[in-house]
Amino acid sequence: MRLFLGIDLPAQIKTEIENYLSPLKKSEKGWEKSHDYHQTLLFIGEVSEEDYQLIRERLHQIDFSSFNLQTSSFQFFNRRVMYLGIEKSPELLELKKQIDELFPQWASMQTKGFHPHITVKRWQRYEHAELVEGLTAKAWIPKSFLVENVALFKSEKDEYQHKYHVVTMVPLKVQTKTV
Repeated sequence: MRLFLGIDLPAQIKTEIENYLSPLKKSEKGWEKSHDYHQTLLFIGEVSEEDYQLIRERLHQIDFSSFNLQTSSFQFFNRRVMYLGIEKSPELLELKKQIDELFPQWASMQTKGFHPHITVKRWQRYEHAELVEGLTAKAWIPKSFLVENVALFKSEKDEYQHKYHVVTMVPLKVQTKTV
């Protein structure tokens, strides 16, 4: 099975992204389903059942408090992937570091730097100019949301064309405020 660790976005944020993008959609081709919106923390890839169980057990060693994340703006990777940026908060970077340290055999295989984002569309090079125009017609207002869990996702299409499914979720510690 193909796995990755990430942050499953709150339903309200997924809906707000979907509603904002809806006027830009000329067809469903290349658009991610809102169900699949997430922030990847570590791509793992294909694993055996034994490694799957190891990953699930090790997930519970994450020792981190909940924190807020903020979206930034819609951008493009090489005019072929459209995404919503995520601010690189110190907490997000520290969580990423902790996950990399807990899963060194998979973290060591990462070849790209960490660029927090939510992929919303793929393979739209010929649509780039039209998408940019649509994005500038109505400004995206950055959204903030609380990260309360780290999820282990399985990548596998289902009958609804959803690709990413949470198989295990580990809660982060409740954020406490000092007075």
